[in-house]
Amino acid sequence: MAGGRRGAKGPSTPRLALWGLAMLLLGAALGWGLSTVSCARKAEPARKERPEPAPRKPKRSRPSYEEAAPKEAPVKRAAPLEPPSDTPSVALVIDDLGYAPPELVRRLCALKIPFSAAVLPYLEFSRESATLVHEAGKEVLLHLPMEGGPDADPGPDALRLSQDEATVRALVRKALLEVPYRRGVNNHMGSRFTMDPKRMDWVLDELRRQKLFFLDSRTTKDTVAWERAQRMGVRSAQRQVFLDDDKSEAELRRQWDRALALARQEGQAIVIGHIYPETVEVLERWIPEVRGQVRFVKVSELVR
Repeated sequence: MAGGRRGAKGPSTPRLALWGLAMLLLGAALGWGLSTVSCARKAEPARKERPEPAPRKPKRSRPSYEEAAPKEAPVKRAAPLEPPSDTPSVALVIDDLGYAPPELVRRLCALKIPFSAAVLPYLEFSRESATLVHEAGKEVLLHLPMEGGPDADPGPDALRLSQDEATVRALVRKALLEVPYRRGVNNHMGSRFTMDPKRMDWVLDELRRQKLFFLDSRTTKDTVAWERAQRMGVRSAQRQVFLDDDKSEAELRRQWDRALALARQEGQAIVIGHIYPETVEVLERWIPEVRGQVRFVKVSELVR
């Protein structure tokens, strides 16, 4: 019986060996599979070095900076073409057009600033000068002749103290018709006439009816013209500086500098010059020197 038991154990040994071999092979297979998976996972970053192109973003997913900026932004960034409004103002008025030949008037009108020009009536170049000034974009005034000192000749059909009301009014209307495009009036001479309140009232009433302003040239310190205009509600102003009573360059420069200083001190200055070649020549040189320091305006902008 003992031999039979040993015989029964004999066959189990090979089976155990086979079972162990199978388990070993299974373990090896599992190990190889896990190793393959692990290697595959480690290889994934290498594929990410060459990614597919990213999909395009929606065209209007978010507005760009330029789209978000206000439409008026470019205008705000633009450099101003004119000096700021708080820059001192200078109104330049050039008197006595009508005598000067058109060539000098064209040269005056070539100045690259706004200004006003006062044209005398009844002269050879009166109408042509007014037209040249207007077409250049400048402002036309009637330079109305009035009686001055005893030795002064204001020209034909001037207003005189000896004339009655009807005559004064008729002469004002006549002179206005002689100068086209006029927007206002200033006096030519008139040191005696502008001292007379009654006669100035007749003149100013005619201007009021035609909605014209008056610039008192102040040919005398005793003028009442501006005061009467203010009382009657006629828009008006007063000359502050005469530029060229003396046509030497040194004196012209002195008066020019005085006008600029007055503008800086008071905020504005009204300057009267004349259609002299000397005056035009210095203005051609001096106006560019003060560009940006003062604002040149037509005198109508300073009447009140």
